[in-house]
Amino acid sequence: MTTTNHRTRRSYGRVHGVVIRMYAHSFDVARHSDGATVHALIPDRLAAMARGLGKGSVVNMRGLIIHDGRRRIMRVERLERFTPRPHRTVTNADLPYMPDFTGGLGSVAYVRQLRGYDE
Repeated sequence: MTTTNHRTRRSYGRVHGVVIRMYAHSFDVARHSDGATVHALIPDRLAAMARGLGKGSVVNMRGLIIHDGRRRIMRVERLERFTPRPHRTVTNADLPYMPDFTGGLGSVAYVRQLRGYDE
């Protein structure tokens, strides 16, 4: 009979990532740094803030990370949500001025002219 001995490691750290699954008192986060999944356990004092999160929310968490060789679990002590800032759609007016070096020809006609084909 073979037994696998997984050594449990504990460390205090920070996780920045995207919420991928929600549970009653916890959620899973995919870390931005490497995509690894961290299961976040939420204390009662942060429950109200955690209820406002949803799948796709970007969070920054601090707390005790327990890693047993298979799963990473964080006992969250600090939780911060990042909200996307609305931005204006880029238009042609935002682009730097580009001179018309084709003389008004389309890309196909311009290449044909360069290659010496008659139109």
